[in-house]
Amino acid sequence: MRKTLLAAAATALAGTFVIAQPASAHQTSAQPSSARLAAGSWTGWAGTNYSGLDRSWSGDVGVCNYVGDNWNDKIRSAKTASATTRVELWDTWNCNGGAIVIDGSGYYNIGAWVSSYKVTAV
Repeated sequence: MRKTLLAAAATALAGTFVIAQPASAHQTSAQPSSARLAAGSWTGWAGTNYSGLDRSWSGDVGVCNYVGDNWNDKIRSAKTASATTRVELWDTWNCNGGAIVIDGSGYYNIGAWVSSYKVTAV
């Protein structure tokens, strides 16, 4: 009888893989990940003095992001979403070359050169 039950159980489990993880590997939303990066956001305008078409971007701290072909070299004013957020605006697609730093007070007159950005503080 016992051999029959074991054989039936083995047949039922054939091809099934069970992977057990320790309880500490399970993460809930109440336990923030130390690897999660903070994100900051900013808005750019096609015109000076925060006028014309606009678009908002966001990014993780320390990560270089290209503004996209539709906005490359077209941002003329910009500011961050909060007073504490700082964003570097770069004149090349890979965050090299020249840059300015914007915050909540913004830049109202930028030359048409912004190609990428990097959030430095939130």
